[in-house]
Amino acid sequence: MTAIEQVRRTKLGLGVVAGASALLWGAGMTFGVLVIAMLLSLFFPFPPGIRAAVLPGGLLAGVGILIFVLWRRRFVWSVPRVALWVEERAPELRYALMTAIDARYADRLGERLAPIVAKADPGSFVRRAAWRSLLPAGFVLLLTGATFAAMPADWRAAAVGVGNVEASAEYEMPNRLEVLRGAVTPPAYAARSGFEIEEFEDPASIAGLAGSRVDLQGLGIPDGIEILLGETPLDASPDGSDGWRSGFTMPDSAVALELRDRQYRRLVVIAPSRDNAPSVELLLPLRDTTVRVIRGDIALQARMSDDIGLGGAFFESIVTMGQDEGHITFRRDTLRRRNFSGARTGEFAMTVPLADFRLEEGDMLSLRAVTFDNNTLSGPSYTTSETRVLRVATASEYDSLAIEGAPPPNDTLFLTLRFIIQLTEEIDAEKHTMDRDLFVDSAQTIGLQLRRLIRTVEQMQVEWTMEGVFDPNPLLAEAHEALWEGARALYIAETAEALPPLWAALALLEEYALAERYYFRGQPPELLVNLGRVRMQGHDTGYAAPRVRRPVSGELRQEMLGHYTRSMQFLEAAPDSAVNTLMLMQVEALREYPDLASFLGEAINAIRDNEDASAPLADVRRYLEGKTIVRQRLTAWSAMWRRR
Repeated sequence: MTAIEQVRRTKLGLGVVAGASALLWGAGMTFGVLVIAMLLSLFFPFPPGIRAAVLPGGLLAGVGILIFVLWRRRFVWSVPRVALWVEERAPELRYALMTAIDARYADRLGERLAPIVAKADPGSFVRRAAWRSLLPAGFVLLLTGATFAAMPADWRAAAVGVGNVEASAEYEMPNRLEVLRGAVTPPAYAARSGFEIEEFEDPASIAGLAGSRVDLQGLGIPDGIEILLGETPLDASPDGSDGWRSGFTMPDSAVALELRDRQYRRLVVIAPSRDNAPSVELLLPLRDTTVRVIRGDIALQARMSDDIGLGGAFFESIVTMGQDEGHITFRRDTLRRRNFSGARTGEFAMTVPLADFRLEEGDMLSLRAVTFDNNTLSGPSYTTSETRVLRVATASEYDSLAIEGAPPPNDTLFLTLRFIIQLTEEIDAEKHTMDRDLFVDSAQTIGLQLRRLIRTVEQMQVEWTMEGVFDPNPLLAEAHEALWEGARALYIAETAEALPPLWAALALLEEYALAERYYFRGQPPELLVNLGRVRMQGHDTGYAAPRVRRPVSGELRQEMLGHYTRSMQFLEAAPDSAVNTLMLMQVEALREYPDLASFLGEAINAIRDNEDASAPLADVRRYLEGKTIVRQRLTAWSAMWRRR
């Protein structure tokens, strides 16, 4: 083999090694870019445009590395440079190979240099170069390729849109939260009262009775969809072949429902309504009464209503026997029950002979109506009416007491307090046998009755001080504090701790009545001065005035004003962000300020429907700034005229 043939053979081997090395490095770079893209997509989901550019970018990087490696190995295409490469690795040749391939000296010195050139083995040099070049490139390709192959198919689809058909379809599909529909199914007890399933589509908010079942449906496969109800995660499951579904139970308070699909996000306000306790009004007897003779009948009539449906009602009686406070006994009975079967309103009437109560002189008969609803989730809730008292006068009162049809209102205070003490003693004795929820509800109901009695004591104190002219009466002040102590104990269902302060309050109020020489149970003596008129005493109806909701507190107002201002700044550039901010404000307002939540709901619906939202947004701003909102409503005729 001549020297030139030997160099050309070495050149061919080095060319193969250079080409293979370049291909391995290029493929390794391509897989490396794809693996890095997959890892980044786990933390920063790629939009479709970037995901589509990842694979071409990886191929371009691989081609760039291939060209770079070939450029670094470009000497393999030159015969003289290959000969120099062999001379570098075989110094003993002393440039004999270069001289032998040179056309100027090949004819004269070729035969003389042939034995020297034959001593060198370029093939071993090529093999050593192949190991040094191909081994690192092959290792990189094996590492990146195996890593890419080991990645889950959905990761590959998330980064480059390649993998199995299902994963590719999943990540190429559009926003799966854009189409959202479902239904609100009321609880069974509400359904029996006429509540129906309400369907919704593309909702900004979902309203329903607390405890209702809410079902959500959307298009696309459920994989990758995240749903949060407040901080509680919900699962999404397949719904047929082309959709997903999820569901939850309507909570007790307002909360935000957040749905996420890759880079897409959607908020829905969950606005539940609670099942209120029923109301009951005792129509008959009209007033408290004192009788001398136990004969005849007593008529009972009550009217009750509930926002969902009434379960039933019954009349209850308590006979108080004994004159001495230390030897008083009670007898409690349920007169009759009636089932209303889910009706929202109803009346209940009956007539009972007085002889059935086995009354004697000095006894007191307390009558009230009790109603309850059909709430089987958190109830039932019991509500009691005002108590009417019938008292049997003693023979010793006939000579000095003029029997009247109705006692003075302060005497009712003592009877009511005794009745509350009796009820507290009864449920305290039965607390170990009663259901826990019923025991707590009964104690809190008694606490509410005690609140009305506390307001009466407060009114008596106002009359005593003549609205601040004189110092408060210490007996009324101590009784007021004792009543509050008993009320606090009843609110937390501590009936045993409530009894001592209630008995103490009764003793203090009786001492106050004796000290002020009040005349109870009959016609008061003729007075030269009308004390009620002098003290500007009004007529107490026994019912509290409607409660007015407090305005938004200063700290909360400033916080919500900040959210409102930021949402207005983003309204033009990023309306979705503005709507999300307003929705979060609506969730907070639903818990305390329903009027503000209503204005926010109107504004959100107007923005989502591309309508003019300036009026409801102005109402929101005025509410947060504390300004009065005045609305002028058009009559039906003017509205008809305007539509023309």
